Amino acid sequence: MRALLVALMMVPVLATAETPEAWPVEQYDPAKEAPADLLLPMPCGGQMAFQKVVVPLDAADPLADRRVRLGQSLDRTGYAEYLRDEFLRGSFVDDQANTTFYYIGRYEVTQGQFRALQGDCAPVARQDRIARGGLSWFDALTLAQNYTAWLYANAPDALPTVDGAKGYVRLPTETEWEYATRGGAVIDANNFSDLTFFAAGDMRDYAIHQGAGAGRGRLNPVGLRLPNPLGLFDVYGNAEELMLEPFRLNALGRAHGQVGGVVTRGGSVLSSAEQIYSAQRTEYPPFDVRTGRPLRGDSFGARFVISTYIATSEARLSNIRDRWVARAEGAQEEGEVDPGKVLSDLIEAEPDLRRRSALTDLQLDLRRNRDQVQIALQQTARSTLLAGTVFAEALAQNARAIDNKAANIRMLVSLQRAGRKSEVFDRQVQKHVAEIAEMRRQQQVYLLSYRTALDTLVADIGAEARQMALNVLEEELTLSGQSGLREGLDRFAETLDQFAAQPDMQAIDLLNLTLSRP
Repeated sequence: MRALLVALMMVPVLATAETPEAWPVEQYDPAKEAPADLLLPMPCGGQMAFQKVVVPLDAADPLADRRVRLGQSLDRTGYAEYLRDEFLRGSFVDDQANTTFYYIGRYEVTQGQFRALQGDCAPVARQDRIARGGLSWFDALTLAQNYTAWLYANAPDALPTVDGAKGYVRLPTETEWEYATRGGAVIDANNFSDLTFFAAGDMRDYAIHQGAGAGRGRLNPVGLRLPNPLGLFDVYGNAEELMLEPFRLNALGRAHGQVGGVVTRGGSVLSSAEQIYSAQRTEYPPFDVRTGRPLRGDSFGARFVISTYIATSEARLSNIRDRWVARAEGAQEEGEVDPGKVLSDLIEAEPDLRRRSALTDLQLDLRRNRDQVQIALQQTARSTLLAGTVFAEALAQNARAIDNKAANIRMLVSLQRAGRKSEVFDRQVQKHVAEIAEMRRQQQVYLLSYRTALDTLVADIGAEARQMALNVLEEELTLSGQSGLREGLDRFAETLDQFAAQPDMQAIDLLNLTLSRP
């Protein structure tokens, strides 16, 4: 029977002549808060719900990607989960926001969806909403393959596209999964690195896991618990989710060279609350040592991603080549000697193979260093923009406090002039005057730090890099709902433009310019 099931999974499901009855929405998108960002049709009248995961960056640059710090600094699991830098870019482009995104399944694949992809169009039942377990890694790949084949044959226009190239369904990479699970760009950046995406509440509110009143070791219907900030359900608990790439150790912040087995993420109904967190990773052997067949864990499930390939058109590929060469060689001022070009010429002219190899290694190091400098420059620009915004708000608050104290002094003085002289009034006036003096000293400290941020952005960061960082940061703050900080950033950007035109403006002029912003 198992051999027959596997054989069926290897054959893409074909369209049937009859039009099946559409599934009720609670079978494929039971969330009551808001509908899914994307619904894709399935065989047998079913559908699969997906959420958009925005990756803020400059989409116009085909080599731009986003550095994200993933993992956790827990020594007991550091060999697998230690902090590491990963880089991410979405396959699809939001032209209006000039940023990228990808789609990830809102729920784990259910029994009903699994059944539909096998061509079983029996009427849906309550148990069809239960997360599908018992998959091997190979089963999950074949399931994604069959779904893509069915979509291409039956509903190609339902898939998102880039340059006319249609998306396809696959398992997520670990970076895609963890970024989305933590909340992506929607969660407050200060909470992105936390063990879990929720600051308050209990794991039972978000996950079906092992424990009293929890999962009792059986897979449950999807969507019973609360979602994460992106609107994803069951990223913690229920089925443990298979990843696209094999397991590798963490060698103190980088991927170790040895490739291992199958990876699952998110924990399952068999996990305790303490064993479930965003960075958690588990390795399993891909094959059952007793039978030699693919390992199928009872709790192994899947959550799909929609992406597309990179060289979607000749024009895009040409743009990628040009951008790569420009980045590898580095932008040079007119008349400036380009060390990258000098090295390339030396390599081409060097007849000795050993010296040529040494020069090639040096060229690789130079290009890597340039890339690291560009990444650091963007991080510096982002941090400095945020710092300048905060200092501008501190200056505004400080000015309001000084005005309030000055108003109190004027009121006390007017009372004294009206004949209500009092030693208490005198002491209060002296106290307010001293407090204003301290506030003005603090104002000078804020102003100095504020000017340093402006100087750094104008003198050390080019206009193009500055604008790129500003655009990405604006998108981040919008997505994470930090409207107040976003408005402050807009005001700071206006001041920055004027400061760039007159970087030697007097301190009092800079203060007045900052305080004049509404």
